[in-house]
Amino acid sequence: VYSFVRDEILFGYSENFVISGSQVLALGYGNCLTKTTLLMTLLRAIGVHCRMKASMVDKVLHRGLLGSFAYRLSPDALYHAWVNIFYNNKWIEIGGHIIDRPYLQKLQAKYPDYMGSFYGYGIAVLNFRNPPIRWEEGDTFIQSKARTGTLGIYNDPDSFFRAYPEAKERTQALRYQKILRPALNKSIARLRES
Repeated sequence: VYSFVRDEILFGYSENFVISGSQVLALGYGNCLTKTTLLMTLLRAIGVHCRMKASMVDKVLHRGLLGSFAYRLSPDALYHAWVNIFYNNKWIEIGGHIIDRPYLQKLQAKYPDYMGSFYGYGIAVLNFRNPPIRWEEGDTFIQSKARTGTLGIYNDPDSFFRAYPEAKERTQALRYQKILRPALNKSIARLRES
């Protein structure tokens, strides 16, 4: 389930972040909020106890994906979510599902000699060559190094969006719909095709 959501649901930005797991599945792409919704839906369908953790992340994640004008329009802090699962009698943090492996491999090919920490193009990790995204019965991460503040733990995405309605409202703003979303998705597609 984890590998499916990570690699078969491509990294990208939908028109709205408040969509069901089935809608994310039908779209075939998503970001941290929407892919987390799908992952939780599938995990619960197979009986895995899970919850949603949320925080803010620095817009450094958008570096490289947005030109200078669009980057200035991007909010300084973005809403972020990942999954917390109860596995082997402990809570494990699952955040490596957000960026699909083919996209990550293209990014690594773009910077073949780069080692160490990397911030931009949708990721924020300490080890660019080998980020902790593989399921090995422990924590996975791909954007965690950009976190700027915690927003809590939620039983489901609906509870999160009720607590933070601005996370949905931002997707309804003209700057997201007409500038940020198209620019992000175009840059992601360009990298995939490179």
